[in-house]
Amino acid sequence: MTAGPIAVVEALVAAFNRRDGAAIAGLLAEGVVCAGIPLDPAHGRAATMEMLAPFLAAEEIDWRILAIAANGATIFTERDDRFRFAGKDWTSVRAAGIFEIDGEGRIAAWRDYFDLAELERAMP
Repeated sequence: MTAGPIAVVEALVAAFNRRDGAAIAGLLAEGVVCAGIPLDPAHGRAATMEMLAPFLAAEEIDWRILAIAANGATIFTERDDRFRFAGKDWTSVRAAGIFEIDGEGRIAAWRDYFDLAELERAMP
């Protein structure tokens, strides 16, 4: 992979919006650590994809990047992560995300900060 750090994160968001698990997995380093703060982190690509599975079960996903900035290979985002699950209206979770991109252009670390109660209301 040769995309710049911001492009990697934008590609991740686009893959979520397509519900494309293979593309998401391809953007993650094998040893990625993914933490949805305040929840426990997932260690490794497989564990991260397992953690993300309930979100990818949505019928539609519309993540919106409200702000994005880079400090070298570290990317900061402010997002509105929108989901529509079967038989439900759109729900939304506000998130601040920090991504660390490795030398191969993959996500080596991903930390999302959000309100747990807001997440619980959004999920079916």
